[in-house]
Amino acid sequence: MLIYKCIQIYKNKRNKINISTLQQTNRQKYTKMARKQTIIVFPHLNDCGGDLSKKWYVEWQFRIPGELNPRRERNYSDLNKLTAKERYKAADIVIKEKTEYLKSGQYLNGNPKKVFEDELLYRHEAKLYRQVSSTTSTIKNLLSNFLAHQKQKVNKKSFETYVSKMRIFNQFLEEKHISDISITKITRMHILDFTKSLSEAGLSRLTIKKYIQIIHTFFNYQIELKSLEHNPAVKIPAMGKIVDMSPVPFHNDERKMLKKAIESNDPQLWLACEIQYYCAIRPGTEIRFMKISWIDFERGKFRIPSPEAKTSRVDVVDIPAFLKDKIQHLKEFDKNLYVFGQYGRPGPKPVGKNTLRDRFNRYREALGISPTRKFYSWKHTGAIQLLDNGLKPYDLKEHLRHQSFATTEVYIKKRAGNLGGKIDRFSTEI
Repeated sequence: MLIYKCIQIYKNKRNKINISTLQQTNRQKYTKMARKQTIIVFPHLNDCGGDLSKKWYVEWQFRIPGELNPRRERNYSDLNKLTAKERYKAADIVIKEKTEYLKSGQYLNGNPKKVFEDELLYRHEAKLYRQVSSTTSTIKNLLSNFLAHQKQKVNKKSFETYVSKMRIFNQFLEEKHISDISITKITRMHILDFTKSLSEAGLSRLTIKKYIQIIHTFFNYQIELKSLEHNPAVKIPAMGKIVDMSPVPFHNDERKMLKKAIESNDPQLWLACEIQYYCAIRPGTEIRFMKISWIDFERGKFRIPSPEAKTSRVDVVDIPAFLKDKIQHLKEFDKNLYVFGQYGRPGPKPVGKNTLRDRFNRYREALGISPTRKFYSWKHTGAIQLLDNGLKPYDLKEHLRHQSFATTEVYIKKRAGNLGGKIDRFSTEI
């Protein structure tokens, strides 16, 4: 009996590992698919560390639309028959010549495939491609056109979400050999298959729901353009793991521990925490790209431009008096500098995308605080503190800049629970 139980435990453990490994492999696959592909690596010299006994060469690479792998080329020329000084001079000539060649787009001549500015695949280097309008309404071409349209409507962060998810959807269609068919051939079964593949990759239900929302928006856009009559992304059942990834507010003792550790050692990080806590300004593009010009020092307000604001409109946020006094020193800096620049001070370049979060995580881990408390938790903690101090829910909606009160209601229930105090109205103990 004992041997049988051990065998069962081993089988269960093995199956669990296999499932986990499969989900991890699938997740890595989708992560790789979501990455942008570099179009061009411009010519550069490999001088082998200055060693004249080795072969020096100029190398570059480029990608032809429709081809899976980039083409890499090298030019050894007569570099290896010269002195070091002559080699560098000759290499500069080759680099200049090949750079102009790549920028001109001449390497695309004779390519039988349609060349277009593909938002699905390429970075800003896509401007090097000659934009040629496609005469066919293939799903791939329409996805690219849709993204170009959305780029004018949504903020930068939302657009990046659209691009990454559309890129994965396009990759799925390519694997099924249907990316180059007419959009009218895409059916609900294709969308269901895609949803199942996301679920098998271990994605959360909320993430998969976001995919379907964006795909549904894409097909609605095609209906508006009269490219399609019916939206196939309808009645898609909920799939994926139910995972709550929302940040949990800090307890009072955790706030005190973090303040003591961060305020004196990393003033820039602590200021970012305070701006979240007191002003409900989001840590992504709103804090990261905050410029000194956004601050009205006289009136005590932050003015968040529409490209960076999550609401995609200009937002004006009040600054508490004590925080207003604390940031007065920023008036001494150039207005065009980022408040959260590199090197812990205002600068011409903003901190990296995850820099503030990673710095905060190191303090949190050192203090033994649960990872459910995230950098973004400062915003939620401030909101709960306002509710505890008597702020009305409708006023909280304005403070959080929610577009609908329904969003605020869900927010309150999820993070603050019942605000009615009914549980304290029992008159006696059991």
